[in-house]
Amino acid sequence: ELMTRREFRNLAKYCEETYGSHYDEDEAWFICPECGEPIYFDDWTSEETADWSMCPICEINLYEDVE
Repeated sequence: ELMTRREFRNLAKYCEETYGSHYDEDEAWFICPECGEPIYFDDWTSEETADWSMCPICEINLYEDVE
């Protein structure tokens, strides 16, 4: 199942609160606290990137692995 907007918003808000990542709710993107790349909701549109806990760019688990 593909990521929903609610799951994206939860992850973005978690990264914002936990790591101080910039989150642009209107444009649906936030900055990955590990690789520094912007992550867009649309980055999770294929089956390979359906794991919404992981950055689709650096593939780190944003809920567990960020130092």
